[in-house]
Amino acid sequence: MKIRQLPLHEKHAAKSARFGAFGDWEVPLYYSSVIEEHHAVRQKAGLFDISHMGEFWIEGSAVLPFLEKLLPRRIDAMIFGQALYMPLLNDAGGFVDDIILYRFAEKKFLFIVNASNIEKDFQWIKSHLPSSGVEFTNQSDEKGLLALQGPASVKIADEAFGPSFSKLGYYHFAPWKSGMIARTGYTGEDGFEIMVNQKDLPEIWEKLFTAGAKPGLVPAGFGARDTLRLEAGMLLYGHDMNDETTALEAGIGWALDLTKDSFIGKEILEKQKQQGLKRKLIGFEMVDRGIPRQGYEIRKASRMLGQVGSGSFCPTLEKNLGMAYLPIEEAAEGNTIEIVIREKALKARVVKLPFYKRKKT
Repeated sequence: MKIRQLPLHEKHAAKSARFGAFGDWEVPLYYSSVIEEHHAVRQKAGLFDISHMGEFWIEGSAVLPFLEKLLPRRIDAMIFGQALYMPLLNDAGGFVDDIILYRFAEKKFLFIVNASNIEKDFQWIKSHLPSSGVEFTNQSDEKGLLALQGPASVKIADEAFGPSFSKLGYYHFAPWKSGMIARTGYTGEDGFEIMVNQKDLPEIWEKLFTAGAKPGLVPAGFGARDTLRLEAGMLLYGHDMNDETTALEAGIGWALDLTKDSFIGKEILEKQKQQGLKRKLIGFEMVDRGIPRQGYEIRKASRMLGQVGSGSFCPTLEKNLGMAYLPIEEAAEGNTIEIVIREKALKARVVKLPFYKRKKT
C-alpha cells in the first residue's frame, strides 16, 4: 500500500507536526500535543487539514430523481447553498458510508465522503446511475479541504474572507473561489470548512494564520480531531458504524425520511423500526481507571456484550469515554458494564450521547 501525503505536507512539517498513518495517508497527528490542540479548539480556534476527504460532483437533467432513490432524505426540498448530513445506505440498510451532500444549483450537487471509502463510494453510486441524464465525476485528487473550528472561527473568517460568510447558517455554504466555504465541522464547535483547488491551499492556509494570529489560532492534528468528535458523539466510519450496522441502530434516525416513497434500504429500516431494535449505539464513561480503545471487549457477569467502537480520554470533560453497540436490554442509561483493559474487567456506566454539547450564543 502506497502512503500518500497531504498537499500541505511541507506546511505541516514547518509547524513541527508529528506525523502518523491514517489509512493510507501520512497525516499530522499533533503539533504541540493532542490535549493542547483539543483545548484550543474548544476555547479559541484550530485549523485542520482534511484534504484526504473525497469530493464527487453529480449533475444533469435526471440528477434529482436519481438522488431521491439513492439517498434517505428529501433532496428536492434542499435549497441552493444548503448541506445535509446522511448515511449512504446499502440494500440491507447498513452504511456504505456517511456523507454530506451540498446543493450548488437546481441540478448540481457535491458529495463529500470519507477518505477510506472514496473508491467504494464512487463505485457504489456509479453502479446505480441511470443510463443517461446524470454526469458523475470524482475530483478527490484535485480538491483540498481545510476546517477552521472553534469559538473564534467567526472572527477569523471575517478577517480572512470578509463578513458575508459569518452570516451563513449552520449546514449552509456559499460558493467561493474554486470551491466553497461551508458552516460545517466535525468537532462539536462552530466553524467553517473551506474547499478549494489544491493549488490554492497554501494561500488559504497562510491567510487564515495571519487572520488568526491575535485570536489564538493553532494548527490542529488528527489526534485532537478524534477526541473532539468523540466528545460531541459524532460517528467515525469503521469504528462506530459499518456496512452491517443500520442507521437506526447508530442513533441517526433523524437523518432518514421514512415517509419517502422509496430509497435504498428503506424496507429493511421500516421493518426494523416496526419490530424494534435488538441493539443500539450507546455512550459510556469509565468508572474504574482505564482508557477504552477500539476493539476492547465489553462484558457483564462474564457475558460478552460487544466491543468498543471509539474510546479515549476526553480532555474537555476529563473523563475516559467510549461508544459501542450493546444489546437493547443492556443499553439503558445508568447500566453498569465492564470494559476489558489489559485482561482486567473495569467498570463503566452507560450515559447519554452526546457527551458534550457546546453552549450556543
